[in-house]
Amino acid sequence: MLSYLPFLLGVAAAGATVFVAGGHVARLAWRLGLIDRPKLRGVHAEPVPRSGGLSIALALTVSLLVQMIAARALGVHDSYLRDVDHLYLLLPAFLILGLGIVDDVRPLGARVKLMVQAACAVTAWFLGFRVEALALPMLGGYELGLLSLPLTVLLLVAVTNAFNLVDGIDGLAAGTGVIALAGIGVFTLLGGEVQLAFALPLAAAAVSFLRFNLGKPKAFLGDSGSMLLGFLIGTLSLRALTVDGSGAAPGGLNVLALFLLLSLPLVDLCFVVARRMIQGVNPMRADRGHLHHIAQLIHGGSSRRALTTLLSMAAISALGALWIGYEPALAGLLGALPLGLYAGVYIAGGYLSPRALWNSAEAGRLARELAAETEAHGAHRILHAAKLEALLRVSGIRALALLADDGVRVWSAGVPDASRDALVQHLYAAGRVRAGRLLIQGDGRATRMAFAAHLLLPLYPAFMDLLEPEVQRITASVKRGAGAARP
Repeated sequence: MLSYLPFLLGVAAAGATVFVAGGHVARLAWRLGLIDRPKLRGVHAEPVPRSGGLSIALALTVSLLVQMIAARALGVHDSYLRDVDHLYLLLPAFLILGLGIVDDVRPLGARVKLMVQAACAVTAWFLGFRVEALALPMLGGYELGLLSLPLTVLLLVAVTNAFNLVDGIDGLAAGTGVIALAGIGVFTLLGGEVQLAFALPLAAAAVSFLRFNLGKPKAFLGDSGSMLLGFLIGTLSLRALTVDGSGAAPGGLNVLALFLLLSLPLVDLCFVVARRMIQGVNPMRADRGHLHHIAQLIHGGSSRRALTTLLSMAAISALGALWIGYEPALAGLLGALPLGLYAGVYIAGGYLSPRALWNSAEAGRLARELAAETEAHGAHRILHAAKLEALLRVSGIRALALLADDGVRVWSAGVPDASRDALVQHLYAAGRVRAGRLLIQGDGRATRMAFAAHLLLPLYPAFMDLLEPEVQRITASVKRGAGAARP
């Protein structure tokens, strides 16, 4: 039991570091320019520091120092933290952190980020964090041989970016990371290993960070924090999720357990890439069609309810990963469980409608053409064009109505059906200050128009132009408040 004490102290130190020093790190982020500033169509009304990555990196460093000092003081250092690969893992991890910090200050291109992430993944492979074999429940294992390096790099880059993409509403990336790290920690301890010394301290740091990230956020993870979490979770899972449950000896990676622990970010990543390819747009192009965006629309724009829903699904999926070890015969059912849960969100939002997906490429093309013409000739002229009628038809939209925040109708198109509800898409000026509402009605349930709302995204600047008097008033008010806002 004495050998576990340094580890427990390290977990406590990680959580306490973020809890106590998080505010100081946020002020440092202000000085470094790590700020998420209000945008015309952003999701917050005040500047917020992107200090999560720095806070978690500091917590991890303090945790390791506490563990090593405590182990030496208690005389258990000979059997503790012998796996120096974990210490060396800080090198590529902190390089990922630096990449994220630069991206937070001045956004980098996707190619640069992918190259650096791939280099860090290669470094992790040489440190022993690799996929050497795959293990599938009831099917046995498969040696990878020369495919070990490319598959490891692909997996680590995918997980790193998946956590970056899922960081769309307050608390989601950190909460998903806590669930995954708790599962990794349990797998490790069940395998008799304490050497995987990053998982639970990292989870404790992420839990403490939620203090600053929930409610009215005082700090964001930023790209630095979300990519750091994703990279470390990916690398640690390669050691923890082996057939024998231990990182001490090479074994086949438990593919199903890995998927269940990381189901939320992985499903979101795979679906987003597939959907963008169907729509004929660049898979690396950002949009608002992620799981959390859909859940928000389904819940009437409530980030808190969307967060609760998605984290509950991720937790159920993670429990399924732990249950595989006790009931291997249920592997197929447990693997289908998260797919069914997330599919329910996509179906409710109309994202799995064959007709909508089939028409999405044409709808996207029409929306982009209309957006370009609107920018050139003005919103009032183009939003009454025949091309808009074609866009509504292929998107399955019966009627659109644009209302100012006081409920006055500014513009409308189509023929509404008084017996059906409409999906309400709030439009924001300078953050969380509502400037108006876009009502979208189709032939089905209101929530199933979420995909149609997504297809209309290129036209949102035109809608904001129609709301111009309200936008100017709100933007001027927020600028005055933002100019006075300082840490």
